[in-house]
Amino acid sequence: MAFFIFVGAAVIMLGFLLTFIVGQRRDSYAKALSLATLGNFLDARALVREKLEEDHQNPYGHYVMAKIYAMENDPLNEAKHLEIIKKNNRYTKEIDSVTVSNRVADIYYNKDFFEEAFFHYLDTLQADRSNPIACLRLGFMALGQKEFKIADHFFSRIPEEKINLSSYFIARGVISGVTGGGKEKDYFEKAYKLEKSPVSGFLYALSLSRENKHKDAVKIAVAISEQIEDEFVRFTLFQFLMTEAILMQNFPEALKYGRLCMEMARLNAWHSEIIESSIHFAMITIYMGRLDDASEYLIEAEVERLDDPDVVALANLKYRLERGTGTVESLTHEYDLSRELNLLSVNLFPNSRYFELSGMRSSKPFNIKGMVDDGGKKLTSKLDMLGLDKFEKFISLPGTNFKNQATRMVMSMGYRVTKEISNPEGDGVNLLASSKEDVNKRALFRVRKWKDAKVSDVFLREMTNQMEELGATRGYVIGNFDVTEGGKKIIAASNGALEMYSGDLFEDLLNKTM
Repeated sequence: MAFFIFVGAAVIMLGFLLTFIVGQRRDSYAKALSLATLGNFLDARALVREKLEEDHQNPYGHYVMAKIYAMENDPLNEAKHLEIIKKNNRYTKEIDSVTVSNRVADIYYNKDFFEEAFFHYLDTLQADRSNPIACLRLGFMALGQKEFKIADHFFSRIPEEKINLSSYFIARGVISGVTGGGKEKDYFEKAYKLEKSPVSGFLYALSLSRENKHKDAVKIAVAISEQIEDEFVRFTLFQFLMTEAILMQNFPEALKYGRLCMEMARLNAWHSEIIESSIHFAMITIYMGRLDDASEYLIEAEVERLDDPDVVALANLKYRLERGTGTVESLTHEYDLSRELNLLSVNLFPNSRYFELSGMRSSKPFNIKGMVDDGGKKLTSKLDMLGLDKFEKFISLPGTNFKNQATRMVMSMGYRVTKEISNPEGDGVNLLASSKEDVNKRALFRVRKWKDAKVSDVFLREMTNQMEELGATRGYVIGNFDVTEGGKKIIAASNGALEMYSGDLFEDLLNKTM
């Protein structure tokens, strides 16, 4: 009996001892946090390190250390200790995997380390499939890279009735509009009702126009016009109001907005937009029979765009009308002005414009497809397996290394480099090459380090002139960019002589050659 009493007493004493030790540890952590609150971060960390030496993997110790770094406004070291908790896979009731992953991801997201943030938010979804914070951030990051399917996959995990964010509905509307989902108007309407901002209003107006609700579209567009501070966005809105007036056959109103666009472009010295606006103004005035008003601006456009078939056809139409050899209606076989005016809305505001106007493009590209497939399924389990995105490596290559990489690209496309052409801008390299199959076939390659650029008609016209001087029949622009509407016209008129290697084509080139 005495033996059992002794054993029982020993167990009770052991329990008290363990409780005392745990209490002491907690007291030490509490003291460390108190010191950190007073700004004594050095001593606070020293106390925690002393405890962590006894148990290197103690989740609470690393959690307290992370909190101290957070108080010190040192988020990267905070993330470091939270990542140790993740690596050790030791959690408690108050320190769970979702909270830890989301906090690490938030830190990296706020630092614009999007690849790291993306990875950690994916970890959150492995424990909580519909976690709203992770789903929203993953969706916005994917949308910023124009990965519309991946973005939609993450957004669709969240019940819409639980979301009260205008930006969420803008994102869903952009995806629907660009991919042809057909629900963009409903999404943009919800966004506009939640927050009557210029962005949500403009997108809502554009979607109303697509459903032929032009009066409603104009009402919204006029309502937001005074809220817009960015001059180029205001210019774009006036373009929209001009095209809406044309579709409603209100040509005096169309002329008013056409003139406003032209004046804004000239005031801001936007060369490409000056010419575009001049052409639109001339189209409207010619249709209205005000031929003299069109003369100055049409001549200016002709000088800048001698090889643009649309400008030439419009000038010929004006010439015929001035001499009374036909009417706008009878000369449609030569140039259908009425049709071209009605097409301005689609040409200036294609579905891709939803994305451009949303402001959701990310300024920093990163390799989403190295982490997930189109269905959002994770492809890799370790962040260190990803390495640097090939695009980031490409744009960071120094002089000779960059030229060597550009040469490999040219060779992979069936050409041999024969000469390097000077590039005063210094943002890449220009290479003249000949076809491997026929040395007499020459091509000009412009390989650029752009992160997020616009290729305009001015750039392409200058390139076309250079091709002619060099005897090149083909031209290739390689890099990360979009093409302006004016640029697209030049490409279409080139009959295949100009080719743009951006997006997936550019990515394929990098995969083949790096």
